[in-house]
Amino acid sequence: MPNILIVDDDTDLLDSQKIYLEGEGYTVEVAISMEEGLEKLAGFKPDLILADLMMEHYDSGFVFCKRVKDQTNAIPILMQTGASREMGFSFDTATPEDRKWMKVDEVLNKPVPLEDLGAKIRQYLGDQTS
Repeated sequence: MPNILIVDDDTDLLDSQKIYLEGEGYTVEVAISMEEGLEKLAGFKPDLILADLMMEHYDSGFVFCKRVKDQTNAIPILMQTGASREMGFSFDTATPEDRKWMKVDEVLNKPVPLEDLGAKIRQYLGDQTS
């Protein structure tokens, strides 16, 4: 079964995504901060990471993603953010240059419907839950 790490300070979102993804056959670990997410990586090897942009600091997600991608590019990272809704910022990963500076494979705007999240994860991982 594929492993997914969710790093987000919104505990309601963590709970709902964890329950949904486990129901889809994934093994899920969660962390509520950048530091906890980095600590989880020491003992949990995710096949995909869902990371929030704004946690302890406005850029914690970018810092977390950079640290992960500096170690390996093998793990797809999907950043979830409400920044476009809350502050009018938008992030685009349409070009390789955008993905390189952000250190993420794709940006998803919160709230992400669970069915859409599942489809996006399957797009990156394929159907490995069988």
